[in-house]
Amino acid sequence: MRHYPFPSRGIAVTFSSEGLITSLSPGAELVTGYSAQDLTGRTITHILADHSVFEVPQMMKSAREWGGWDGEITLRNRSGEIMGARGSIAPLAGKGNECMGYLLVSDLNLSAAAGAGADGTLYEVGAKLRMLAHELNNPLAVIMGFTQLILLNTNCSSDVRTDLEKVYAELKRLVHVVEHLHTYAMELQEDPQIETRPGATVTPLASTA
Repeated sequence: MRHYPFPSRGIAVTFSSEGLITSLSPGAELVTGYSAQDLTGRTITHILADHSVFEVPQMMKSAREWGGWDGEITLRNRSGEIMGARGSIAPLAGKGNECMGYLLVSDLNLSAAAGAGADGTLYEVGAKLRMLAHELNNPLAVIMGFTQLILLNTNCSSDVRTDLEKVYAELKRLVHVVEHLHTYAMELQEDPQIETRPGATVTPLASTA
């Protein structure tokens, strides 16, 4: 099967008539810093910023009445960075042509998000490294979870437990490496022209508890 990846600076989101997010495109994680699980059920305003937050009702109304809405929006990622984007909202119809929700598709403003030349290249590298960090984090979290469960099992012999404790200690070291990779990737994507929320921090990936 041939795969057609969604653009790294693009995002597609479906949300209900109440404004609750129901699904996201794979590229949404790169743009927002949130996983689909993090955002599903939250309001669409959770990933919007500035005037776009307050204009959502009017956007939805225009989409219903005219069959679609198109214009400039501002997105906000998990770290509080504000990104200019071009967005389109289309109503989703169900039986009886009743509005069942909306589809938002947007593409980041390249001049605002990444610039050109070397800056654009750094942004692309940062995006790929962030995706790599998330791909590493998922299986790492699973391995750590199963290791903890085995260590909690009273049937685990002392020799095996000692070895597993060493494995778990090394896994925790690996978690810190992945977190540093994620932080470095986000630093590569930073741009002095993009407004950043004061005091924003990077949320750790896999738990080290």
